[in-house]
Amino acid sequence: MLDGDPELVPAVVVQKFAWESADHFERDEYEFAWRRLGYRVVQELERLPDDKLTAGLRWARWPSWPEAERTALRALITDLIVRVAGDQERWWQLDELIQAAAQLDQDMTPWLRLVDDFQDALVAQLAESYSMYYTHSDGPVLTWMTWDDPGGPIVDWLLSPTLRDRLSGLDDRNAQRALELIDLMVELSIR
Repeated sequence: MLDGDPELVPAVVVQKFAWESADHFERDEYEFAWRRLGYRVVQELERLPDDKLTAGLRWARWPSWPEAERTALRALITDLIVRVAGDQERWWQLDELIQAAAQLDQDMTPWLRLVDDFQDALVAQLAESYSMYYTHSDGPVLTWMTWDDPGGPIVDWLLSPTLRDRLSGLDDRNAQRALELIDLMVELSIR
């Protein structure tokens, strides 16, 4: 079924395929399927954001794909994140989408840079959400991020003077709450 027309693969099969990486597929088979179905995985991310959907990219040998294919998939994911950022009703989906995107490079940094381009209210909401994770628990649940210190770039972003200046200039409840929580992170030496 996975080697036929990608448009005919049912959504539930695309999800299952993306979730099951090393458990059910030989590496060559999985890479080939990902390269054919990557755009369908992005469609599933839009329909039901889930950072686990891209967790198998390393098993699919993502870094060795041809540059044109990597660029195309990155563009689809970036476009999805930008569209969701433009729709306040969908802002709650951004954390999952950003974490899914971070699987491309095994790094949150480029995606947090993208966040910096979003409107102030959204940046404040994400800053409040992330800072709450760090002051009330061990940080965001980054289950599918298997590289060293996946949350480090989030902490760096939260503690950056640029973000502090931006939030300080906002008359917004989320921004003020984020600043309070970031101050608490500094006080607790969360790094």
